[in-house]
Amino acid sequence: MKTQDEEEDNKKDFGVKFNAMLTPQSQSFIAHTEFEEKVKKMFKIFEHDKTLFFTVSYLILTAIGMIFSGAYFLVFDINILDYSQISDFILIAFKDPFYLLFSVLTVILTILIYYLNKWLMTKFPNYFLKQEKKRWNKWFKQTGNYYFWGYMMVLLVYIPESAYFYARYKSKEIKTGKGQVVQVYYNSDNKSVKPPFPTLVGTTSNFIFLYHPETKTTEIVPFNSVSKIVIVDSSHVSKAQTSTPKPR
Repeated sequence: MKTQDEEEDNKKDFGVKFNAMLTPQSQSFIAHTEFEEKVKKMFKIFEHDKTLFFTVSYLILTAIGMIFSGAYFLVFDINILDYSQISDFILIAFKDPFYLLFSVLTVILTILIYYLNKWLMTKFPNYFLKQEKKRWNKWFKQTGNYYFWGYMMVLLVYIPESAYFYARYKSKEIKTGKGQVVQVYYNSDNKSVKPPFPTLVGTTSNFIFLYHPETKTTEIVPFNSVSKIVIVDSSHVSKAQTSTPKPR
């Protein structure tokens, strides 16, 4: 009769011999297959539970909308979290069609990362195995972990940097006075803002944000102090500002 220690030693010897028989390419295939099986299990869960799928998709879309919206308002020195309610975040994904487009592009990028890693593992198996065997690289116990770090790059670099560049692009016209020009009427004596009119930065449930290009200042106005907002034709305003009186 073999003791328990002898059986464990035999299992270890078998594992060592089995790993030695594997080529680097076959080991990479095994590691990729393990990760691929995890992905398939996740999609099977979504396939059987459509409500969970749409819930997760909507949460991702909302998170992207919050990141982009937060970056946009920060350009105007506004922390949008201080002026928002839960209802604002629920509908934030639908305020700009670009948020939906960017979410679709992000999904496509994650799929491309998946197939790129699969191709690299089969093309350069020795490199991946060498990285896994390094002591300082203990996180990479299986090649599938490279997918994780690829997706972390998307989450920590790609999305924030894209939000920053889009915020700078979107705010450029507003800061130059070429955005949506509005005339605001206040409740007190029905007074309105006199020309030059500010440009509209955005709104929440309780606040309206205005930018004054002439003074380069941002104004935060509570909605309960506003009686009405009139949209001004910005093309007429820009013409009036650039025109000069003709000599008689």
